[in-house]
Amino acid sequence: MSGQRKRILVMHANGATAVVSTSPNEFLVSIKGEGIYSFKHNRWKLIISLQDSIYQLKKIGDYIMGVGDRGRFIRLHERTGRWKTSFFPTSQRLWNIVGNDSGLVITHAGTQLLVSSDFGISWKVISLFKELSVRPIIRSLTLHDKDLYVGTQIHKQNGGLWKYTLPTQQLVPVLHDEETMVSSIHVDNSFLWLTTGACQTKKGTFAFRNHRDNKWHSLTCEIEERAFLGMVHSGKHIYVCSSKDEYGYSRIYHGDLSQMTLEPVETIKGHCYCVAASAEDLFLAGGEECKWMKNSLKDAKILH
Repeated sequence: MSGQRKRILVMHANGATAVVSTSPNEFLVSIKGEGIYSFKHNRWKLIISLQDSIYQLKKIGDYIMGVGDRGRFIRLHERTGRWKTSFFPTSQRLWNIVGNDSGLVITHAGTQLLVSSDFGISWKVISLFKELSVRPIIRSLTLHDKDLYVGTQIHKQNGGLWKYTLPTQQLVPVLHDEETMVSSIHVDNSFLWLTTGACQTKKGTFAFRNHRDNKWHSLTCEIEERAFLGMVHSGKHIYVCSSKDEYGYSRIYHGDLSQMTLEPVETIKGHCYCVAASAEDLFLAGGEECKWMKNSLKDAKILH
């Protein structure tokens, strides 16, 4: 291992399901069965008491918004600290929420999109797959300019990745996949990235393509993972986390694009639902524990 790396293990009895970086060296974390905590300088502070788990926390404008179990929605104003929580009319778990600084907020329920133009005050419903005879369930979302990228749960006929252009309401398929779910999506000005998997098989992939062509490239991994779940892009670094294996552990990987490989750098108990980066720190939200990894992980390789 090159250089010195300080590692602090931060455990919470109930584990975590989501994390977001809000400022340098500060994270908001959804702790299972307890609520939303602020974690800064190795100290925890309860912000919102909540029994339902939140599966994504996202900075949208001046707010931190989140969605999770039983259609739960939360909205926290960063400056005032005021927060609001409510339910969408669904019993389903919501995985993703996206938006922009203009007030647009989008989440999902089943086959539908829930769309707000005023930072989550009012909502309308878009039946995304209404033209399909057999409709897939939405699993992941990412917004890039006017395009919404939509990943689905496993679906034989219409599973995979779709692109929905908001002004024209045009829906087009991007990638068909009948065997795995699209668990997370990231889009920048050059590339489209996605993680996939199926917990009953070992078919997890981390793939990307250039916007200029349709050829997909996958990073190879020595360990056959059932699924890759969350990812974070931090500067020139990419980190991807996996579902848990038969021993109950998942892994966080550093993506080496020069070698087209995924290098394991740490493990965590339970599914690694989410990873967030702040400065040189990483925070891992695992189903049975959390880990705050201080300083860059790119040179470390640790396995259980």
